[in-house]
Amino acid sequence: MTQVHVDRSRFYPNILWLLALVLLVPACRIDRPIHPYQLEGFPGAPIEPGLFEPRPGMRWTFRDGEKELVLEVSDRNGAMILTGSKEGPPVEVRESGEFVEMVVEDRVVDRPFKRAGQVGDSWELGEARYTVFGYDEIEVMGVPTRALVVAVDRKSQRDLYWFAPGAGWVRIRTERKGAVVRDARLVLFEAGPTR
Repeated sequence: MTQVHVDRSRFYPNILWLLALVLLVPACRIDRPIHPYQLEGFPGAPIEPGLFEPRPGMRWTFRDGEKELVLEVSDRNGAMILTGSKEGPPVEVRESGEFVEMVVEDRVVDRPFKRAGQVGDSWELGEARYTVFGYDEIEVMGVPTRALVVAVDRKSQRDLYWFAPGAGWVRIRTERKGAVVRDARLVLFEAGPTR
């Protein structure tokens, strides 16, 4: 019978590298699919107050690679109007019950935020289904921040919005068929005058 000798000095370092990769890669905040059950507070944690309170003078600048997106709220005849760096009709931002709504020509086109409720809540608007996923620890302008994640599912697209105290929107991400096509992160926020 022939004995096989295994040189363990070569085997153990490879196992250690593999073990380090398995343990460290999940700890790195790589862009990953967001699932509600992976976030803090799922299900049932209350939606914290003050996460999204738009008012005239607020201005958000987001960056996605080389692309920049600017959103600004202004006062037009007593209505809050959201304008962006892309051309399009004026969007009125209004509070309606427990929701913040986006209205174009007297038609509600988006309902991205629910002021009261809890993680796990969902609502619909047309073919879009909104779900409060939970709280995620992200970095906003170099500062670790706890933000509420709301998902909007439409046919073959998912939009994810992160809302943080004081600034409101801090990240906007779009996925199509599982691939990230936009991941705009807040790089500058101007609060405007206080109420």
